[in-house]
Amino acid sequence: MKFKAVMMDFDGTITEKGSIFPSKEMINKIIETARKMPVAFCTGRQLESFQRRGLGAIVKEIPPSEKKEILENIFLIGENGSMGYFFDKKTGKYKEFYRAKWDDDFLTKRKLKKMIGEKIEEYGEVINEHRVVLVMRAHREDDSPIEEIYAKSKKMFEICDETLSDYNKNYEKYLHLGDSGIGVIICPAKGDKDAGIEKFAKFLEKKRGMKFSKKFKEIMVIGDSAQKGGNDYYFLQGRFGTPFTVGHFDKTKPLPTPVLNSKNKRLLHSKGAIYLLENIENL
Repeated sequence: MKFKAVMMDFDGTITEKGSIFPSKEMINKIIETARKMPVAFCTGRQLESFQRRGLGAIVKEIPPSEKKEILENIFLIGENGSMGYFFDKKTGKYKEFYRAKWDDDFLTKRKLKKMIGEKIEEYGEVINEHRVVLVMRAHREDDSPIEEIYAKSKKMFEICDETLSDYNKNYEKYLHLGDSGIGVIICPAKGDKDAGIEKFAKFLEKKRGMKFSKKFKEIMVIGDSAQKGGNDYYFLQGRFGTPFTVGHFDKTKPLPTPVLNSKNKRLLHSKGAIYLLENIENL
């Protein structure tokens, strides 16, 4: 198979655990890949956060003469797959090309926020910056150990799962719940990261004239939180794209595929992502 595009989670995939910025080596590899094919970041972050903390670091390293051409090949699938953005060369800005709908007939965001707000306040808080998804961010200080943040995030996930299950035991038909490690995301079931792969592929087909197989297997998909409840769980199940994990790996399941170097040693987080990008044309 020849890969025609790549789609990656951000935190813990192109960054190391606990870091919010990619390394210079990772950034250079992203730029090199974007010279050859479309690259999409699929993250729980909203557009503004991605531009501040993710894209901004990448843009600084792009040669000015190549800026627009490379950015045209860098996409954002934000809010855990609920929104998609492309770079418009004419305006020099990112524009929305799809937005998933929240199912108000099942449960409104306002009601859900009220249901869980007080229950999680010991561990984190609901933030209101997102257009579609509901996000709870774990409390943290600048010197907070990452393990402490993970524990708070896990506790919030458990509270949210219990609250939603009490509301409707089949809530996953309508809403998906994911633990990113630093917070919890609740998104429309039809607006999770796997749906983001499909929307990205269809954009490339329509706007770029690219051709893909039925399940878009020519898109390399990279994430780290493949465990049930992780915010990459649906992303890495293989419904769309060809998934690789640089984090959680379950030997009993055929997918996602772990990243191994020439010595058969697993490569995790940004090391795994760099290896895949370096070899994307040969895999």
